[in-house]
Amino acid sequence: MVPSVSSAPHVPASSVVKLIGPGLLVAAAGIGAGDIVSATMAGADHGLVLLWVVVLAAFLKCFLNEGIARWQLATNTTAIEGWSQHLPWWVRVYFAFYLVIWTVSVSAALTSASGLGIANLTNGAVPRSWGAVAHSAIGGALVLVGGFKGFEKVMKALIATMFFSIVACAALTFHDPAAVLRGLFVPGIPPGGGSSFLSVLGGIGGSIAMLAYNYWLREEQMVGPKWLGYVRADITIAYVFTAVFGMSIMIVANQAFHVAGVQITNAQAVTKMSETLGAIIGPLGFYTYSIGFWAAVFASLLGIWQSIPYLFADYYGLMRKWPREQRAALTAVTSTPYRVALLFITIVPIPFAFIDQPLIIIRTFTIVGSLFIPFLAATLLYLNNFRIPPDSGVPKNSVLTNVVLAFALILFAIVGASEAGLLRK
Repeated sequence: MVPSVSSAPHVPASSVVKLIGPGLLVAAAGIGAGDIVSATMAGADHGLVLLWVVVLAAFLKCFLNEGIARWQLATNTTAIEGWSQHLPWWVRVYFAFYLVIWTVSVSAALTSASGLGIANLTNGAVPRSWGAVAHSAIGGALVLVGGFKGFEKVMKALIATMFFSIVACAALTFHDPAAVLRGLFVPGIPPGGGSSFLSVLGGIGGSIAMLAYNYWLREEQMVGPKWLGYVRADITIAYVFTAVFGMSIMIVANQAFHVAGVQITNAQAVTKMSETLGAIIGPLGFYTYSIGFWAAVFASLLGIWQSIPYLFADYYGLMRKWPREQRAALTAVTSTPYRVALLFITIVPIPFAFIDQPLIIIRTFTIVGSLFIPFLAATLLYLNNFRIPPDSGVPKNSVLTNVVLAFALILFAIVGASEAGLLRK
């Protein structure tokens, strides 16, 4: 999916096993509430017509994430540092404002989704609202106590659980190969499907969560051009994973809602999917989907709780104009700015847990998230074409990369402008 580099120095094969982690962590953080709800609602409303959008979203975000990683390997600085050093001051102000809004919306969405997941899994024994609060607190505690290595171990278990559970559910409900092929290879947006189109583009593959790749590369001590080929492979694997997961959700939603002629509601979004699987193969189907949904949204919550404090801490150091060594210390998981940001993201979603419109909260997050993509594409077009040092050993954007980034910029700017009005209604 992304161009290769044959000149990258050799890295021991054992490093490949170590490398398959940061990309999947980003994928899991970006999956969860955004992917599941956007794909569920699109599949419920329009069937399999928008399957191609899942693939397109994963394809575009693969290039965006590769650009973020390539900047890091070329300069040993994060994307946020690049913006601060090479772009006007108002860009930093804009992003700071947007980061706060995005953090509030994503934390509200993920806690609501986690509450839905545990309420469904326990047949209502754990109420959605209090389940949401509990997941926020547990996520914060795991990140605080476990450190990066503990976080990584929990995430790998959740990633395996969510992927195999949801793909198994899609296989059990797969019944119309022709419709799947049409949805994949005959692009089209159905009447009234503009918001679903944007929601899937924004939700599948994440948005600001992609910036976490910079910090997780640092945690894994992957520095310099020798890692470029492996990073590209890692990112490609992650977004193939993302595309398969998103398509699986849409296939299940099509069978549970669209084919059955059932109107999706806040109450039915998760339970009806579980019930459909239960009707096909009994209790195993119900619990397979329920566990897969819960694992996906909790993995996303945990990934965001662990990664977004890096951004706040890094940004704090940049706004204070501290040297790089001090900023590097700020982004340690034991630093005070990191822990303050973690506390913020743990507490701020609690009031939203008691709003009885979880799907509206989650879908609003996907639209807010999608508005970040044109900004990211534009900055990568500039930084990776004009600011990568010639002697870094890392190439600038290829023609293909520039075409894809320009396409993402134009696509998200046009559709985002037309659909952002949803947030004002």
